[in-house]
Amino acid sequence: MKDRRIARLQEQIKATLAEIIQRELADPKLGMVTITRVELDREFTICKAWWSIFGDDKVRARTEGALSRARAFVQRALGSTLHTRTVPRLEFHFDQSIAGAIRIQELLGELNRERVQRDAERPAVPPAFEEPDADRPQP
Repeated sequence: MKDRRIARLQEQIKATLAEIIQRELADPKLGMVTITRVELDREFTICKAWWSIFGDDKVRARTEGALSRARAFVQRALGSTLHTRTVPRLEFHFDQSIAGAIRIQELLGELNRERVQRDAERPAVPPAFEEPDADRPQP
């Protein structure tokens, strides 16, 4: 029963965090942040929110700073919407899995282009083994 409650709270927190960040934070350094997942510990004391952003390391650093400055505000806003006795301490973590998946896609695309180029450069080789004709006499 408690696992279902935690899962339900995690989904509620994820949706609420996304809404708070999108609508209530007015920091110009904050990029288009996506909350990818939320983990809540069993005692409801710590809430880890993983986020992702489209952009380079400079955009990531600016957004990370903006989120760390806004942590207390977001935690208070989250607490006003949760129906729990305590409000968990909010921690923002950058989700590197999406960046890793993009990097893997780039590498696979590069390998595919190299293979196509290598196949195009390779001369056509006649088959080394020919099937004997049934009509021709065998030596």
